[in-house]
Amino acid sequence: MRIADARPRRVLLPFVLVILSTGPAPACAQTVSGGPGNDYQASVVVPWQQPQQRIAVFERLDGSFSGDLWLTHSSDGGSSWSAPEAVVASAANERHASLVQTAPDTLALFHLGNAGGGFRIHRALSVDGGSFVASGALDLGWASAGEVNPQVTRDPDGTLNLCYHRLGGAAYIARSADGGTTWDMLRTQLSPGNAALPRLTRRAADGRYLLVYQTGSNPVTIWTRTSLDPHLWTDTPQRLVADGNNHDGWPLVLPEGRFAVFWARVVAGAFQIHASVSDDGTTWSPPAPITERPGLANVQPFAFAAGRGRAELYWGAAQVAGSTDHDIVRAAPVVLDASIHEDGFEDAAAAVLVAPPGSATLRAPPTADVRAGAASG
Repeated sequence: MRIADARPRRVLLPFVLVILSTGPAPACAQTVSGGPGNDYQASVVVPWQQPQQRIAVFERLDGSFSGDLWLTHSSDGGSSWSAPEAVVASAANERHASLVQTAPDTLALFHLGNAGGGFRIHRALSVDGGSFVASGALDLGWASAGEVNPQVTRDPDGTLNLCYHRLGGAAYIARSADGGTTWDMLRTQLSPGNAALPRLTRRAADGRYLLVYQTGSNPVTIWTRTSLDPHLWTDTPQRLVADGNNHDGWPLVLPEGRFAVFWARVVAGAFQIHASVSDDGTTWSPPAPITERPGLANVQPFAFAAGRGRAELYWGAAQVAGSTDHDIVRAAPVVLDASIHEDGFEDAAAAVLVAPPGSATLRAPPTADVRAGAASG
């Protein structure tokens, strides 16, 4: 899939990313989509065999928090971005994009929508990376509406995993072997009880899935679980972090095989992005701050691996106090473990998170599905 080159003006905003080894230092996070609107919750794909391309879909909210989905793309590795264009926009409320590449010439965009009178998960398809054709709501085996907040990942064999939750209910997973046209009707429950924002990633080295989801309202708790079978979850959920108000967990696998989670944690009354790493998906390093923007919210992180020990991070960054003006911003690289950086040098403009002393670094070789799976979240 090829998209047209875009050469928009590069915009940089001042942020602080934390270098844990030397203390805070100023850096720049790039604006992907900005302006006076409320742009929120991005999903980003790196098209297959096109490492310099980025396609991002995000929700743009009106004053009543009803949304449409907009798209922007980059052809220079994220240094510049095209002017956003609406790709799913109607009188209905359409939010929570999850973009995944399902074939060499096909992107599938999953999102929640209430066009039929109740919330269902919908799918739209694109063969050019710019325009999408709606294919309707998914049949996941529920008699009544209420499925929301999808996240779709692709396994190396092409199987799609759809995580979602029911309004006021538990988190579930469904799987598709035909690119998302049909789904199993097993309604496999991921969480012991009510939950929200379930998200999944898979480690290629051993086939282990890591699930994160959240419970509660204030404070919110993020939980993790692992399994070798996405339809069988028998382990006891573990808290990602023992204290605080924590939202919006996003899991990924680094090329060396270590799990990582980014999330939003309340600090002094405002959400800041934090991160932790783990060898086994059960024991996690202490939360490390990635953003420091006092009084301004930083929410809904999305990340994919960008080299050994590194990630490319996107999130919604509030421009004013409150929740009415967010921009989609990007930071790359975020260094999660400088000790295994491929060239042996530490980037002075990156955030550094080092696992606890004594944690063994898994040396799984990089594979194509690690990047594709993480980036297609």
